[in-house]
Order: sequence, then structure tokens, then C-alpha cells
Amino acid sequence: MLNAIIKRLHLPFQLDHRRDRIAMYAALGIPVGLIMALTKLVMGLLFTSSWLLIFGTYYVVLLAVKSTTLWRYRRIRVKDAPIKAKIHAEQAFLTLGGIGYCLIGITFGSFCYVMYAHGYDQRFNLNAALIVAMIGFTKLTSATVGLVRSRHLLSPLITLLKAYSVADGMTAIVLTQYALLTYQHSPQANAATGLFGMAISVVVVIVGLWITIVATHRDLSGQEREQ
Repeated sequence: MLNAIIKRLHLPFQLDHRRDRIAMYAALGIPVGLIMALTKLVMGLLFTSSWLLIFGTYYVVLLAVKSTTLWRYRRIRVKDAPIKAKIHAEQAFLTLGGIGYCLIGITFGSFCYVMYAHGYDQRFNLNAALIVAMIGFTKLTSATVGLVRSRHLLSPLITLLKAYSVADGMTAIVLTQYALLTYQHSPQANAATGLFGMAISVVVVIVGLWITIVATHRDLSGQEREQ
């Protein structure tokens, strides 16, 4: 489908590999995500909603690290170099990518700590809670499936992009919990969600450290081949 659009628009490139198509889909989602994040920030300022401001800021951070990874992926892919050299160049970027992953976890964990310590005044009705739950579980499921499938593409940066999506899905599950608890008028909605969110953020930071320390130095020489 993407190649058909590129051909019709006479764009000067082709997406001959599945990993390139995944990168293009991710790139197409950046402007949409940025608009949504900025909308949250503007509405948060207009309605003095700390909830909207916090999630708007979180998604700006997430989009920033994803955009940086996509930029580096494109720079590597357009080079006229052997696949072995490209894989090694992608791995070299994983140190910065893992730090970005840690930053996502730290940012979200900080917001969840504020929720735990001070609480947010946000309420969801039944329809809103069900929609949030559906979005959260859909995000996490599709991101996890995408991450597993990306392991066969032999592209560390594509796997990193999928890992960002899993982190986004995990935080969406935290929002799902908060929506369901507030719908039920639970007095522990803020405390329980804050603790759960901090636990999720710790997992994200640990994964980021694993990417930085372990994945960067994995030996892929025995698997190198053009997809």
C-alpha cells in the first residue's frame, strides 16, 4: 500500500523491506501524535487540568525519543554500506536509545508519584472508562505482537521503536486502571494508580538499562543477512 502511494505521488524512494515500511508507518504517526499531545497541553492550560498537562508532556517526551530514533534509522538506511555495517551502526545508537527509554520511564514515574502523593481530580463516566480500557488493551496487545515479530527483521532500531510502543501501551494500562477506579468512585483511585504507575515506570527503566548495557553489545554477526 505504501509503495503504491509513493509511486502515485512520484516520490524518490521505495520501501523494499518490511522494516522500512514499519519505519514509515511510525513516521506517519508522529505528526498525528504531536497534534494530540499539543491539544492535551492547550486544553490543560485552558481548563487548568493537571491531568491533561501531564499526559501531554509525557507524549511530547515519547514522540521526541521516537523521532530521534527514526531520524537515525533513516540516516543509516540511506548509506551505501554492507548490511553488516548498518546493523553495527544501529547497535551503536542503542546506548542513546536505551537512555531515552529510561527517560520515558522516569518521566511517567514522576507523574505517578505526584498522583500518589497529591492526587488528581479527574473523573470518568462508564462510556469514557470503557473507551479508555479498549484503547489501552489494544495498544498493549498490538505493540507486544509487533515487538515479537520485529525480532526477525534483524534491525535493532526497529525493535527499539516497537519497544517504545510497548512502553506506551503499558502506561495506557495505568490510565485504564485510573479510569475504571474513578468510575467506581473508589477513594483509593489516586493512591492505587500512582503505585501501579510507579511500578510500571520501574519496569520501563529496567528495560531501558538492559537496552543500554546488554542489547548494545549483543553479537549479531551470526545472523547477519539482508531481509
